[in-house]
Amino acid sequence: MSKAAIYAEEAKRLFVVEGFSLDAIVGMLGNKVSRKALYNWKKDGDWETKRKEYLKQTKDMYEEIIEIARLTIKEAKANPTPHNIYAMSKALAALKLYQGVKVLEEETTPKERGDMTADTVKQIREILGIDEPQ
Repeated sequence: MSKAAIYAEEAKRLFVVEGFSLDAIVGMLGNKVSRKALYNWKKDGDWETKRKEYLKQTKDMYEEIIEIARLTIKEAKANPTPHNIYAMSKALAALKLYQGVKVLEEETTPKERGDMTADTVKQIREILGIDEPQ
């Protein structure tokens, strides 16, 4: 099996998706592939264009998630029904997940997730424009 067959796809992923330089990739691959070989693979495979396309696609998706989060927050503020608040929480969870923040999907204990303080509840109510219960 040739070096290209073994290392080319991983090198491409590291360059296009992860954004590493050729020099960094040489080190990551344990110097088993020369910088010249990486350069040739990059040139022949048009990795620069693929990197630009990947970055544009990622930016577009991020902007879509932000827009969805904005819309669901506005809707939850205007009409704070359980459905709208749930939709808002899911949109914010998607945004956090996309930004690399760990989101707990399964039920957790209060200790694992950190109890919500009365001040936090008050701030949420103020943001959403919900009156304090009588």
